[in-house]
Amino acid sequence: MGIAFWFKNKPAPMIYDRGDAIKNYILLKDDGTSIETDNFRGKWLVLYFYPKDDTPGCTKEAQTYSSLIDEFKHLETEIFGINTNSPESHQKFKQKYSLNVNLLTDEKKVAIKDFSVRTIGGFCSRDTVLINPEGKLEETYRGVNPAGSPVEILEYIKTHSSP
Repeated sequence: MGIAFWFKNKPAPMIYDRGDAIKNYILLKDDGTSIETDNFRGKWLVLYFYPKDDTPGCTKEAQTYSSLIDEFKHLETEIFGINTNSPESHQKFKQKYSLNVNLLTDEKKVAIKDFSVRTIGGFCSRDTVLINPEGKLEETYRGVNPAGSPVEILEYIKTHSSP
């Protein structure tokens, strides 16, 4: 059984349902500082989980989010890429490709487990969680397309944001 088969077919329990308030997560950023998700109340939060730094699909996804960063910021949206890689790995990845999205480390897999992101061999499935400005789970996207998902998320926020 291949990794792709396992990611698509292995069910995982999720502690949140759509509309549930999300607890505060404290995660380490690529620069070694930590962030708390509660500090972003009042903004949309995109938490995109990806398998590994510096792989083709993960690079494409991070580059696409980076290219759209101004549009996301205009919509009061913060974007965080998350996996189990170290802050040092994230920093090298960002520098190599001039990425301007924040990358977070979840080495203890707290958010990964809570949002039912599947992992195998240290690799996360490619899933995205969208949290609305009230701090509630808005949408969960599983097995996303690295190039198309950032555009889809942006369009969703555009159509669901207050004018």
